[in-house]
Amino acid sequence: MTTLGLIGAGHIGSALAQTALDAGWDVVISNSRGPETLADLVSELASRPSAGGAVRAGTAAEA
Repeated sequence: MTTLGLIGAGHIGSALAQTALDAGWDVVISNSRGPETLADLVSELASRPSAGGAVRAGTAAEA
């Protein structure tokens, strides 16, 4: 399985995450405030019907 690590969860990072999920990739997304602040974004991305991969929040080091 291919995994994409993203540091940055703004407009561009979110769009890249959506594209990767649609392609069936797993995604680890991070930001400077910590993984706990990304719960809403992760939930939104995971609930998309076209999401073929898995998404989770992580630290910058994990991404």
